[in-house]
Amino acid sequence: MYFIFGVGTTIISFVTYYLFRWIFPDEESVPRWLGWIFNITSSFGIESNTALPVILSWVFAVTFAFLTNRVYVFSSTVKTAGGLIVEALKFYASRLATLGVDLVIMFLLVDLTGIQNALYEFCAKVFSNCVVLVLNYILSKIFVFRKKKTAPANVDK
Repeated sequence: MYFIFGVGTTIISFVTYYLFRWIFPDEESVPRWLGWIFNITSSFGIESNTALPVILSWVFAVTFAFLTNRVYVFSSTVKTAGGLIVEALKFYASRLATLGVDLVIMFLLVDLTGIQNALYEFCAKVFSNCVVLVLNYILSKIFVFRKKKTAPANVDK
């Protein structure tokens, strides 16, 4: 199930990434309130065309992933509003870590190299998503949707 919904999440991630790359191709196209994201790498002396689309696509993909992972992949049994909020916070926090990995990979492979080739950028995004997919599963399994251990039954012989 993780693979099936991982594919769905990846499709959402790719579609929204390229949609936002098309909507915000350069700094002039970015609304002022989002400009800081576009310029997140300016301290390195390099303009990043990938940071804003990566972050915006992350919001859509992670929301889809949380809903599907919670219900279909890990069959979460949390029912209370408080428990659901804690679960969501853990999920988004773990995904923030892999968002950082995605940003670094895309920055290193696309922005830093300066290669302006759609196929190359697509391959970089595929590579980044593969790394992130594995890390997300590990983090979800051990940190977010961890099954509580039940005490063994006391069996008298």
